[in-house]
Amino acid sequence: MRPDCGASIDDIIIIDNERLQIVDLFHIGDTLNPFNSLSASYVRTHGVIVGSYRRDAASPVLWNPPFLLLPLSYHLKESLVVYADIGKVVGKVSCPSGSFLLLPVREDIPMPLGALMGEAFKNGTGVQIKIPNGTYRVFYEQFEVPDGSKPEFFQNIVVQKQ
Repeated sequence: MRPDCGASIDDIIIIDNERLQIVDLFHIGDTLNPFNSLSASYVRTHGVIVGSYRRDAASPVLWNPPFLLLPLSYHLKESLVVYADIGKVVGKVSCPSGSFLLLPVREDIPMPLGALMGEAFKNGTGVQIKIPNGTYRVFYEQFEVPDGSKPEFFQNIVVQKQ
């Protein structure tokens, strides 16, 4: 846990083409089986999978250097406008499956995976955004969890340029 923001560190991604794709795993789940498929290996090598709670409504994706924020916490449902004050809305994405894939745009993406990502963009369960090249740390911003609730209902997903 990072005491200054109440977040646990998960993983890093490297952006070298100024673009990041955020996609609901529902659209690409079949390409990750079998485990040794080209697409599965590609995702394990270049992507980060983060959990969320199921959210059919589109949520904003906010950018304010050095942070990219997916404000998904359940308690923010009614007050997402507050977050617009701290960053520029660079896209919107929904998460019906409860899991996102964060994947940098690269020229060597396997064709089947790229096609499925394109479908997700059309359906609103994926978004491609432009952010500066660099190394980014992916983590959860954890809010206080009411008794009897699940912690993942009270988390935002944060991507921070290092």
